[in-house]
Amino acid sequence: MNAPKRAAELGCEVFQMFTRSPQGGPAPEITSEIAKTFKEEMKKWKQDNCYIHTPYYINFASSNDFVRMSAPKIVREELERGSLIGAKYIMTHLGSSKDFTREEGLKMTVAGIGQVLSGYKGKTGLLLEISAGAGNVIGDTFEELKYILDKCGYDDVDICIDSAHMFASGYDVKSKEGFKKTIEKIKKTVGLQRIKLIHANDSKIELGGRKDRHDHIGDGKIGREGFVNLVSVFDCDFIVETKDDKVKEDINILKNIRPSKRNSR
Repeated sequence: MNAPKRAAELGCEVFQMFTRSPQGGPAPEITSEIAKTFKEEMKKWKQDNCYIHTPYYINFASSNDFVRMSAPKIVREELERGSLIGAKYIMTHLGSSKDFTREEGLKMTVAGIGQVLSGYKGKTGLLLEISAGAGNVIGDTFEELKYILDKCGYDDVDICIDSAHMFASGYDVKSKEGFKKTIEKIKKTVGLQRIKLIHANDSKIELGGRKDRHDHIGDGKIGREGFVNLVSVFDCDFIVETKDDKVKEDINILKNIRPSKRNSR
């Protein structure tokens, strides 16, 4: 309920939140009164959009039957909850296929997303987030994300780019030449038009380091120039997922480098 106010206090124009514990447990009920009040708070604190992150334990390709079979249910619940409060999108990690072949893991992921969206009539959209390539995670390349988008058969599934994740997966956003190649790769696979949100995080890990370690903008291996590149191409909302000690500075950096009025955090 207090998320719009807290976001405004940080200087946000948009924000991301969890509607349940990211570690597990039942989701608190969103009553009609709660939904109404939340929407009023969005207007009061001048927040343009809100986004929902699914819990961290989502894994569409888990060898644990309970985890794998519950993933579509939880993600669908988040879509329905997002629709109640007017969230623009929810985004989800896809999980890991360490106990299956890559092909099997991808097929299970496609099937799970199909279950999420079957019969869904809400207004909140679904975003799949590119991963950092650690271990056997699904969706660490734009080729895999394209495969999932193509096979699931739903036109309203789109992509969330995390700058730290894509950098750790080997996609250069720092250098001019590397960024040009990355953009061409996106165009040839998922398409620029399907990038609906940027998680703007610098990386403690070097290019291709295949680990998920966020850093403050300009303090990591990507550097400020990488975010200048990103805002020059992507006209969508940017969300910062950095620690509280310098998050206000990160938000201000994004505001200062955007070429026109765009949303940050």
